[in-house]
Formats: sequence, structure tokens, C-alpha cells
Amino acid sequence: MDKQEIRDMVLGDDPAKVQKWFDLFKDPVWIPKYNMSWTETRDEPYKKLKKVQESGLVSVKDFFNNPKNIFLAHEFIAQIDSSTVTKFTVQYNLFGGSMVALHTDRHAKYFDKIDSFEIVGCFCLTELGYGNNAVKMETTVTYDEKAKEFVVNCPTVLSQKYWITNGFRHSNNALVFGQTIVKGKNEGVGAFLVPIRDKSMKEMPGVEITDMGVKIGQNGVDNATLTFSNVRIPRENMMNKYTDVDENGNFNS
Repeated sequence: MDKQEIRDMVLGDDPAKVQKWFDLFKDPVWIPKYNMSWTETRDEPYKKLKKVQESGLVSVKDFFNNPKNIFLAHEFIAQIDSSTVTKFTVQYNLFGGSMVALHTDRHAKYFDKIDSFEIVGCFCLTELGYGNNAVKMETTVTYDEKAKEFVVNCPTVLSQKYWITNGFRHSNNALVFGQTIVKGKNEGVGAFLVPIRDKSMKEMPGVEITDMGVKIGQNGVDNATLTFSNVRIPRENMMNKYTDVDENGNFNS
């Protein structure tokens, strides 16, 4: 592999687009800052991420036809700021990419909102007691047939969602994974879109969000714990590409 092939693999093979990334990084927002307040430490990476969003260089919809473009964005941002690329990963990959992977037509309306940052997401899989051992998680999402809604609960300390990037400062929605309870039966882990903050960024009723504090590194990433207590969401907020519950509470997989 010669130098040009390596460059194309790392930076992409479109010189015009490469130049657009270089031009983006000339913005003063990318100049490192030090000795900031705790709030500024968390908000500076979001400002950088917003510049990426405003540039139009990448879209969550690239997963449909040009996924390489999203990973190219990772390569560029990671060279400049590690906290920003972590927040990018959650918005475009873990949250947005999972929405792409698990959605049906009824969820297509969300992708433009993810791209515009009207929806800023977080990815609520890991729990204090179980990490990524998803089959053991204790968060429950129970279908209420009368209300035609799902009810999200973290019934134990161990079931709180843990190390959730974007959770403490910037997310207004979460993709929450929990045990799907239908007609009293556990049908296994499902994914659900759950609003966690209103338009003023106040926590929604039943949602408790706690800052996880100072870390060894990447303190620009606003990790949080999230706990849900009787949080109601529409039935349609279930990501139903592979599993679904109809209005009458019939589970399909």
C-alpha cells in the first residue's frame, strides 16, 4: 500500500471533501482552551460538535447509502478533540445508528431531527449492575393495554442506566433498552425512544439524571446516570423492526 492509498483510506478519496474538513477546523472553536469552569468544560465539545452538524459534512442518513462518510468523520474529529468525537459517536452511531438499524417507516420522521440536533440523543444500554450484559438488565418497559402506552421503570439501584454519554448536559431523548413486559410475560430486551427533557431542557416527569463527575480523562464528555420511574411513552416509540406490540397487546417477533 503506497502513501496515497493510505491517505485515501484514512482521509477519504474525495479531495474537495477533505478540504472542507480542513476548512472547518480553521474555525476558532477548535482552538484548545484550558482552566475552564466545569460547565464550560462540558459545553466546549458540544460547541465543536454543533459546528460539525452545521457544516452538513455528515448525516445520520449516511448509514443508508454511505456509511464510510460517518467513519471518515470519526477519523477527522478524533485527530482534533477526543471529547467531541465521543459525543459524535453517541449522536450519530450509538443513538442515531441504532435508530437506523431498528426503525420502521413510522420512525423515519426522526432522522432529519437528529441531523438538525432538534433531537440530541443518548444510548441507555449499560446498567450499574450489568454493564453490557444486556440479557441480565433489570430496567423494564411494560405495555399498558388500556392506555396503549409503555411504562419505563428502573426498579432497583442496579438497574440505573450508567455511564451515559451526552446524558447530563445535552440530550433530550434516549434510546432505552429494557425487558419488554407484555401481558405479564417477559418478551426479552427491546429498544424504546424515550424523551428525557422538555424544550427548556428540564427533566421529564419520572426521569432522574445525575452527573457522574470528574474522570481520569475526557471530562468534556457529560456522562450521567439515568433512572426512570413510571415514565410513559407512546406505543409507537418501540423500535419495531424485529419485535412489535400491537394496540391490543399482542407481541410479535
